[in-house]
Amino acid sequence: MDISTLILMFTGLSLGMLHAFDADHIMAVTSLSAKRSSPRQIAFFCGRWALGHGATVLLLAILFIVFDWHLSEQASLWAERFIGVLLLSVGLFLAYRFIHPNAGLKITTHQHADGTKHTHIVEVSKPHRSHLPVSVGIVHGVAGSGPLLAVLPALIAKSSSLGILYVVLFSIGVLLSMLCFGLLLGFTQSLLYDRSETLFRYAKGILGLATALLGFVWLKGTF
Repeated sequence: MDISTLILMFTGLSLGMLHAFDADHIMAVTSLSAKRSSPRQIAFFCGRWALGHGATVLLLAILFIVFDWHLSEQASLWAERFIGVLLLSVGLFLAYRFIHPNAGLKITTHQHADGTKHTHIVEVSKPHRSHLPVSVGIVHGVAGSGPLLAVLPALIAKSSSLGILYVVLFSIGVLLSMLCFGLLLGFTQSLLYDRSETLFRYAKGILGLATALLGFVWLKGTF
């Protein structure tokens, strides 16, 4: 393996690790994982996002390199708009939960055999959407700088197999960064919640407003 190939491989891994920290990626996974309760859950959430992103970029690379296929400008534009709508929606939802902290809670009462009644406030359970991070990752793989950073260098590689390998390393870089970010985010949230539940709630409210603002700016830029 010559030096130019090694440089290309290192570039793929490095660009992937940097690409994971794009603003829209970070805001999306941070906001969407805000209800996860442990660093492991949040890291797993971020990892699934990275898998969806990586699979999409790899598929695009194969289509571009092997089949000489091209992604239409219209499809890329609508993917960008979807990201804006997603960020705006998630941000507004977090802001709503900040204003209405009791939303999604219900009061349950049960009576024991001796006649004693107990009242509990519990969160309404919702179906677990395990596909959500993967789906968002797929859209991010089509939109933004992902195709540019991952696919274009692969197109100028010496061979198709080398180009595909570049994209694989790029996706691995994204995955590694997202797993590390997820763990860091999880530990930070746990630390913040343990210190002050009120502070944690305000942090989520600020995060919601920031995410909604980014979504609005992102969406505006597509028109």
